[in-house]
Amino acid sequence: MARAASDDDRLLIERVRQGDQDAARTLYERYFDRIYNYVYARLGRVEDAEDLAIDTMTRSLTRLDLFHDQGVAFSSWVYRIAHNATIDHYRRQGRVILVSLEHATLPESSDPSELALQQLSNEELREALRQLTDEQQQVLILRFFQDLTAVQVGEIIGKSVGAVQALQHRALASLERALQGKAMQ
Repeated sequence: MARAASDDDRLLIERVRQGDQDAARTLYERYFDRIYNYVYARLGRVEDAEDLAIDTMTRSLTRLDLFHDQGVAFSSWVYRIAHNATIDHYRRQGRVILVSLEHATLPESSDPSELALQQLSNEELREALRQLTDEQQQVLILRFFQDLTAVQVGEIIGKSVGAVQALQHRALASLERALQGKAMQ
């Protein structure tokens, strides 16, 4: 079951709808860095990521009338706008999707599989991630670099939770094979 907007977001959204600029600034600041990091991971260019993150936050705050808190988190709605803006960017650019993970860092964890990944060189990991499909890269970025739930990822990319989990499973298996192949070289 999808999460509704947090109570804090809900109050801020209502204040923005009533014209409160401080509430708009608070929402903007709350989500800008997350959206920037997500878009940067997808595009790999600082300038493009800044432009799309600003555009995403501006769209989300000026179109709050389109957000209906019916089981969808506000954050998922904003990520969905960023996702669509990224796709539109690729269409305008006429290029194949390229994901740069130059500055990505793995989350701290006590999970053994994540600890093993943390010990890999960043370049080996980036190279292995580049071998995944676009959808697999996107799921891993959202799940592990943005720390979103499978439900939230599904809302963002327009897939069911089961489809997200299947993509994640295949992506991790492919990543493991790529890294094992690298270790044997």
